[in-house]
Amino acid sequence: MAIGTLGELAIRMISLPGDIVSTTAASLGSATSIITGDPGRIPTSIDGLSPTNPSFQVINSQPIEVPHHSIIGDRGKGDTPRSSDGVVEYWSSHLDSAASEKTVPGPHGACELPETLDELRRILHLHLEQN
Repeated sequence: MAIGTLGELAIRMISLPGDIVSTTAASLGSATSIITGDPGRIPTSIDGLSPTNPSFQVINSQPIEVPHHSIIGDRGKGDTPRSSDGVVEYWSSHLDSAASEKTVPGPHGACELPETLDELRRILHLHLEQN
């Protein structure tokens, strides 16, 4: 969504105070174009959500050194790995390094679903037993 029409609309609606824009632009210089593609525009939180954001390449190149698990929504369609929670595509949520992965039939805000809560309990009990 961050790189589509909705993201573009949201970016156009964001208005920052002039002194923040000028200070940020002066500090970052042309580096802003690395993230935004436009040297005259400073990055917004929408740019930070884009899968094309270059900072993700840096983050993704580093191993995750703590145990981690994934709980991924698929809006109840059951079509993983082509699924999406309505905001984030499965491919962007999946981590090969995760100790476990649970797909729940819900949207992006699926944190209150019974399946999500059961999986969280399972993970917490697993780690309690290990310590």
